[in-house]
Amino acid sequence: MKILAISDVHGEENENLYKYLDNNDIDLVIILGDITNFGPLEFVGEFIGKIFEYDCDVIAIPGNCDPAGICKAIGESGAFCLHNEIIGYGDAILFGYGGSNPTPFDTPGEIDDLKIYGDVYELMANYDYVYNKDVPKVRILVTHAPPFNTDADKTSTGEHVGSSGILKSIHEFEPEINICGHIHEAKSLSQIGNTTKVANPGMLKDNGAVLIDITDGATFDINVISLDE
Repeated sequence: MKILAISDVHGEENENLYKYLDNNDIDLVIILGDITNFGPLEFVGEFIGKIFEYDCDVIAIPGNCDPAGICKAIGESGAFCLHNEIIGYGDAILFGYGGSNPTPFDTPGEIDDLKIYGDVYELMANYDYVYNKDVPKVRILVTHAPPFNTDADKTSTGEHVGSSGILKSIHEFEPEINICGHIHEAKSLSQIGNTTKVANPGMLKDNGAVLIDITDGATFDINVISLDE
């Protein structure tokens, strides 16, 4: 099962995405937020509709630059809005949380970091309660904001601006993967502790994506790729 994650579309299509989907067998595309650049919402259906043409499923979360109504627009497009939701997909369990911790720019999708922590904790705790270790799954935390103090949240000035709430939840529940976006220049693959791979694909217009290949139960490979290669 192959999952392709992209982020920070900001209303700009990239023909290399469609070429990649045409040339590769992708089961699921995950959009990690900021589909629009403060709107318009009509772009959501147009963009996701084009991805559907390549016979793959689509799951998306909102970003901090997406306006009110974004989750409704995602649902109306035929995709599944994963914000504050859990869904099973093949050998993966996906936990989703969109928006970001506060920024200096007063964007519409900002959320207090304590609320982010409480909501993500509750999501992961609910699954942890029923997790069956005899049927292993790859637990993927899907967020727009990256965890604080990682390669994925480092700005061009070297400042770390990610979410402490997401970082704390990762330390507590140790999901196998966290895919995130938000910080355009922080395209990276790194690790938290002994368990969690953290991947930020960067902006779609820069050809960044994350490819996750789950081969058997909890066995997986994860790589940050360039769509133009």
